[in-house]
Amino acid sequence: MRTAECGIRNYPSPQPSPSRGEGEQKVRSPLGGEDQGDGEYGNMVASVQNADRNEKELDRARNAAYRCLTYRPRSRAEIEAKLRDKGFDEAVIHNTLSGLVRLGYLDDEKFARLWAESRVRLRAFGRRRIDRELREKGIDPSIVQEALDEIFTVEQEIDIAEKAAARKVKGMQFLDRETRRRRLAGFLERKGFPYDVIRDVLKKTD
Repeated sequence: MRTAECGIRNYPSPQPSPSRGEGEQKVRSPLGGEDQGDGEYGNMVASVQNADRNEKELDRARNAAYRCLTYRPRSRAEIEAKLRDKGFDEAVIHNTLSGLVRLGYLDDEKFARLWAESRVRLRAFGRRRIDRELREKGIDPSIVQEALDEIFTVEQEIDIAEKAAARKVKGMQFLDRETRRRRLAGFLERKGFPYDVIRDVLKKTD
């Protein structure tokens, strides 16, 4: 019997599938690399992702610093301590501080001068008290010295102490002389005035 009569057609014999790697096209990345999960492209993706995370951390750190600066001026050391307490890593803290200094938001010299002026004007503090406060805020001693030298001379400090004593002594009129002198001396010492200034003020209030 002939095959044509049985309705059977001759089809080409099946060919074995090519082995992996033969005739298979490599997947190319949109940027021209091969195999998006491997090699240079994979490294580039990881690098971009890391940069994005770092930028987000920088944004968070900047916002935290701006919030602190909203309430009052701060020293560089104060902002650094705030950011460290919030858990930012050292690289983010360094970059944030550098940016704030560059933009003028952090300026320890200006901060020291404004702090000293306000403490004299509002609280009648002496040189020693303000010196201690600025050092506690992380201001360099040379900057502290310069700021205080601009505000205080011996005569000016005596004048500040006398005005503070005059307000205080009004409530001590019922005290005997020795008690009044002792309490006034303690008051002026806590204000940060040196002994020689206190002695001169006590002489004038007798």
